[in-house]
Amino acid sequence: MATSVETRKFEQFTYKMTDVDGVPHMTLIAEKLRTMKHRQLRQDDILLCTFPKSGTHWTWEILNMIVAGKAQYAKHWQNSAWLEYRTEEELEALTSPRVLHSHLLPRQLPESVWKLGCKIVFVQRNPKDCAVSCFSQEISQVWKDEANDTVCFTGSWDDYLSCYLDGYIPYGSIFDYIRDWWKTAEQYNICQVHYKDMKQNCVNEIRRMAEYLDRPLSQKTYVEIAEACSFGNLKHANEKLKDQTYHIQWQPGTSGYFRKGKTGDWKNYFTVAQSEKFEKIYEARLNKPFPY
Repeated sequence: MATSVETRKFEQFTYKMTDVDGVPHMTLIAEKLRTMKHRQLRQDDILLCTFPKSGTHWTWEILNMIVAGKAQYAKHWQNSAWLEYRTEEELEALTSPRVLHSHLLPRQLPESVWKLGCKIVFVQRNPKDCAVSCFSQEISQVWKDEANDTVCFTGSWDDYLSCYLDGYIPYGSIFDYIRDWWKTAEQYNICQVHYKDMKQNCVNEIRRMAEYLDRPLSQKTYVEIAEACSFGNLKHANEKLKDQTYHIQWQPGTSGYFRKGKTGDWKNYFTVAQSEKFEKIYEARLNKPFPY
């Protein structure tokens, strides 16, 4: 955050950000992150790891249903089990086995995750779709600043994409995130799931996750979970049925967390030049062809 370029980029976000171990984060969680490595997890904890807007709500609900053994919605929003936002006391009150979720890099997670061998589900999404979904959230989500309610990002799509490509957003660079989780998956038993595969055959991906968790269910239950967690049903459940304690405010008339739930929406935002630049950066940073 030292240079004038970085300062100008961050000025378009209406909340404060702080560098923690070389990664930008919202200032309100900075202290939690500085002690995160020392948090004690439980051996039967299940950790869902995603970059923001990669299907977190969707997968978290599925994992909870797998644990429950039936297509029954969790009482609260997934924010109730957000590792870096909830206090230790709040998380301690959750019943085992807990399905926690985080957007943190592997090196930022509690050391107990690796010592205890906690089960980890890592979900990836086309990073172009992530960028569009993140932008749409930031220009719609309301950040409370004293008496004024202000959206989180006040710039244009071009402004946001510039920040995104340079890693000047909460949780930093998506390219660093993907690279670090790929490397970690080479060392640990991690269930890797792709958003596009969930869209194409959700039942199969639910089965894969259940088997990874050593909680196999009947084919009928897999189908019921997939139906309960369809975009329309899950949006309705989160907005109309669930306890709203951990819900965050949005601009009136916006879609909230559940915007479209589709793949390929990036084509409605990226110019040809932006798309080509994005893919070149991806390939240079990850040393692999852009796969989407």
